[in-house]
Amino acid sequence: MKRSKSLLNIVSIFLLGEGQSPIGKSLAEQNFKSKKIVKKLGLNEKLKVLVKKEEDLLNVNICGVDGFVIVPYCSERFSSLVHLAQTKLPIIIFSEEETFCYTLDTFEYLSDNQNVSIAFSLEELKRKIKAISVAKWLSGIKVCLFDAGEWRLDRAAWLKNPIFQGKLNIQVVGKEKFLRAYRGADKAKAEALAKQWMSKAVQILEPSFEDVVKSAQVYLAMKSIMQTMKAKAAYVLWCGQFTKELGTKMCFALAKLADEGLPVGCWRGENLLPMLMLHSVSGKPVFVCEAQTRRDRIVAFRHCFAPTAMARGEYVLRRWRDMGGTVTAYCQLPKGEVTLVNCGLGDKIVVVKGKVLDCKDLGGDNCRMTVWVELEYENVVGRFVGREFAMVYGDYKKDIEGIGDSIGF
Repeated sequence: MKRSKSLLNIVSIFLLGEGQSPIGKSLAEQNFKSKKIVKKLGLNEKLKVLVKKEEDLLNVNICGVDGFVIVPYCSERFSSLVHLAQTKLPIIIFSEEETFCYTLDTFEYLSDNQNVSIAFSLEELKRKIKAISVAKWLSGIKVCLFDAGEWRLDRAAWLKNPIFQGKLNIQVVGKEKFLRAYRGADKAKAEALAKQWMSKAVQILEPSFEDVVKSAQVYLAMKSIMQTMKAKAAYVLWCGQFTKELGTKMCFALAKLADEGLPVGCWRGENLLPMLMLHSVSGKPVFVCEAQTRRDRIVAFRHCFAPTAMARGEYVLRRWRDMGGTVTAYCQLPKGEVTLVNCGLGDKIVVVKGKVLDCKDLGGDNCRMTVWVELEYENVVGRFVGREFAMVYGDYKKDIEGIGDSIGF
């Protein structure tokens, strides 16, 4: 399920100057040709501005604006562009072949501002605009954070991850609220779901019907809370803090929520932002995982659940590690190209492509899904900033790098 598209307010600014312009002599001709260019760029014609003199820029309304695309047709250095850049809103200078020199002139004038970039092709421009859209989506999406309380780790670098830094719209669901929803979940619905889930399993090993019913109650409780709070994503901060009261682990419930297209994750929080980023650009299910072992550029990543949709809905029902009464689903994740994102310490982000070579359930006291990924470059491991990752199938490296720029990473 792809995220709903945000309606962006991108102002297109054509720098024409007062001399003869490459897109026409008269205002009517300039309007006609700039309208065609705006349509080609996929921008809103109503937000188009033709700049012939300084006053035209001074009249640009920045209220409610998400960013600017500047198309320069002259080398004049309008001083109001500096004030525009200082709004910190993203500015993309778009270069066509015949405007290459003007593009470089304009960029040089504004290059002290980190929010200013150049797009040398239509494809690159669309990717940068998509990054602005995703950044807007990230700032608005409501995330239910299932967590028992405050974490007190003075001066710990872990507290720099986005959950604790206010970079996301986090709505905390405390333990008592969650447990009330769990205990109040409709038992008949839970039993019906459990039968349905068990009938679709390729194989059932340790879990009993009663075990799967508990997972269905967790699923119903989480889904009910998310719907009430109008949240579009969920994260469980260290699910072990709920295990005793639930009498089960949350793995299978999380997998089933993720199968419905919801971005869902768990562990210490550093893979939350990577998960949301990859979900937003791909519209695909995301595997949140942790790095385990490494040999050269092959790294093993593991976790206790994955969206079963990543394995075409095929799964084996198993217990969580060796703990009785628990349920998770082993999915044979396929071989193929993937994009991995690693962040969580301040404003650092690492994006790397790789290839899944194998996937196994190692059994015993291990997370059920272990995948071995051959990274594109071995030396990238020296840049990793933590153990948590998010992984999606396909090549989204440039998209994620653009989003990282848009949100100041």
